[in-house]
Amino acid sequence: MKKITFAMVIITIALSFGMNLFSDPLLANTESHKTENRGDFLNILTVNKPQYDMVKKIVKDKNNVEYMLTNEKDISEFKYNEDVLNNISNMDLFIYSGTSFEPWSNSLIDELKKGDLGIINLSRGIRLLNYSQNNSNKENPYYFEGISEYKIALCNVKSAIQDRDPQNRDYYEENYNEAIKEFDNKIKIYNDKIKSLSDYKFITLNNDFDYLTKALNLNTIQLDNHEIADFIKLNNLDAKKVIIIVDGEAGTKLNLSGYNTVNLWKYYGDMSFDDLILYNIKELSKWAPLKENGTVNSTGKVA
Repeated sequence: MKKITFAMVIITIALSFGMNLFSDPLLANTESHKTENRGDFLNILTVNKPQYDMVKKIVKDKNNVEYMLTNEKDISEFKYNEDVLNNISNMDLFIYSGTSFEPWSNSLIDELKKGDLGIINLSRGIRLLNYSQNNSNKENPYYFEGISEYKIALCNVKSAIQDRDPQNRDYYEENYNEAIKEFDNKIKIYNDKIKSLSDYKFITLNNDFDYLTKALNLNTIQLDNHEIADFIKLNNLDAKKVIIIVDGEAGTKLNLSGYNTVNLWKYYGDMSFDDLILYNIKELSKWAPLKENGTVNSTGKVA
């Protein structure tokens, strides 16, 4: 997958019942195609497009869904103002990740005019992972790459929308069950290949993929300050059975020539979270040993 540079794309939200267009033209993206009166819709705003995709799995075309930002850099550096606060405050539901992935979210929420606005923390009920850095604990915000974590977040979306539109509770429940079943069926195809990776040791360069590697029960070890060759020797690893996980976007300054590597994505703004998980699983499964005439092909990687 090629690295894509995303520009922040944020368009105007128009509210119904005679309200003026927002004065800030850079607030939200919308891909909803409204076929009935806006008053019949819930107005739902998410921070990013993958969250938008989650909501669309639940509501489909029944409600109006919009998103603010796409790529991670824009999300991290986002600065809100009074117009943004007013615009969000006029929505029915505002959905955000609930982690340091959106470092400004807590202060923004504190300043919102709550009124009838429902504020949904997607990480509710998820056991977030932490890691140690410079003698302090850091929160790992990338829970949406984990399988069970994604399902909990999707359930949070479903429950929030059901609470706001109880007359269509069964409709949303059906869509949720359909989305989970489709997700499970896609992953199931790769179960045997992922299990066959148990003989490999995966070297991680940081904690960004912890949710994914734990979900897949991969045998991991995190690189310290040593060079790769020294690290492999010190840990008595077989270089042929080592695979280094590299961030597909950030890459690495390390010289990995001659080593097995797999490029994964911890976040990809134009890819839904379920597709992100599936993409990473597919990339990992390419290292599943090929069986030839009842024996295992030690060359490992699938072409």
